[in-house]
Amino acid sequence: MNPFPPRGGGPVLVDHHSQAPVWKRLHRSPFFWIAAIFILTAITIFVLTNGLAFWPNGKPVPAPMP
Repeated sequence: MNPFPPRGGGPVLVDHHSQAPVWKRLHRSPFFWIAAIFILTAITIFVLTNGLAFWPNGKPVPAPMP
């Protein structure tokens, strides 16, 4: 919420959605759920591929030369 009153002396418009805590409002946003799906997909791919230890064609990644 804005701690400063609006200029012009007009009535203060109250947004009822802004009364809820931020974490509750965030979960209603479609952008949050799209981002959550992408993150969970990336984590799942990382875990199932053993930390991306293999290329998509199934060959192991060559070890770096010391």
